[in-house]
Amino acid sequence: MVQPLQYWRELYEIHKQTALCLDIEVSRFNGPISVVGLYQPKDGLIECRQLVKGRDLTRENLVQAFAGCTMLITFNGRKFDIPRIKREFPGVVPNVPIIDLYLFARRLGMKTNLKVLENTFGIDRLDPRTKKRGIAVKLWKRYITYNDHSALDFLCEYNKQDTINLYPLAEELMNLVLKKSSRNL
Repeated sequence: MVQPLQYWRELYEIHKQTALCLDIEVSRFNGPISVVGLYQPKDGLIECRQLVKGRDLTRENLVQAFAGCTMLITFNGRKFDIPRIKREFPGVVPNVPIIDLYLFARRLGMKTNLKVLENTFGIDRLDPRTKKRGIAVKLWKRYITYNDHSALDFLCEYNKQDTINLYPLAEELMNLVLKKSSRNL
């Protein structure tokens, strides 16, 4: 059964302080995970953690990162991110509610991608170069092929922007649900 949007908004309000925003990058189309971005929304400095393949992307680090998480926030994560993590690291994804903002936005009539939704709601990226879609695989390939650490740094920044922007996008989408439900009263 598909839960009403109001259900997800209420669940979000209950769990947002212990939620974890999650975004992955892959090494090639349908390839293994290259970077996992994790961000727990909180006041103060933005602390986004990236786990990188061949460096610190391990089962143990993922288990530690998910510890205490009561909800996951993703963008197309039900179809892409979560199945990938489950396939490569079985048993690490906690059994918690998953708010997939892509599916949520579609149910609100917004059938588009993350970058367009960010523009729609005025959610800025700290580095404007990270607005370009589809560069993650190229950056990983450059890093692996040429040991280009600037490509890896840029890939991590790209992933960071995708990951941290899930929280303000969630806030905007939840506010839309609230406005729609107050109009229906």
